[in-house]
Amino acid sequence: MRFSILATVAFASSALAFPSLGSLLSRRTDCLTEAEAKEIVDIYVRLIANYQDADCEKYCADDFVDRSDSINTFIFKPLGEPTFATKKIFMEAQGSNPPFPVVVDAIDAVACEAVALRWHATFGAANLPSRGLTIIGTTKKTGIWQIKSLDVEFNSLIWLLNMGGNYTWEG
Repeated sequence: MRFSILATVAFASSALAFPSLGSLLSRRTDCLTEAEAKEIVDIYVRLIANYQDADCEKYCADDFVDRSDSINTFIFKPLGEPTFATKKIFMEAQGSNPPFPVVVDAIDAVACEAVALRWHATFGAANLPSRGLTIIGTTKKTGIWQIKSLDVEFNSLIWLLNMGGNYTWEG
């Protein structure tokens, strides 16, 4: 009798500690699928490489933010601050940028609301591949997956050369 009481208590406490299969499955429906993650990456590439206001309006969340110390070095913003703190600021900046090729090398991770990818862009004066990493944060508040945040870092020295700039190494 004593064993059955202990077994019952142990079973009951483990049921509280572990979520049910039903709750796990219902949580999965609110997460990005691999196919949806690929669509988000395709949207990201369009936003960067072939910007159109309509894409940004539809696929960037109202509370969108873009962070990149790599870009901050070019636009003289302090490191660590948001590069484009709002969707409107991002739209203005992207609308004035010329298009450039972005090639996705790999989608390395898909989490419930985030996608990590590696990419490169080869263009301009030096025509060298500048490699980058992007973490795309998403949300589904409007019923469709939207980009809520971008965290982007890339080889800014190569990017500078591609833009026709130069640098001097002082060692």
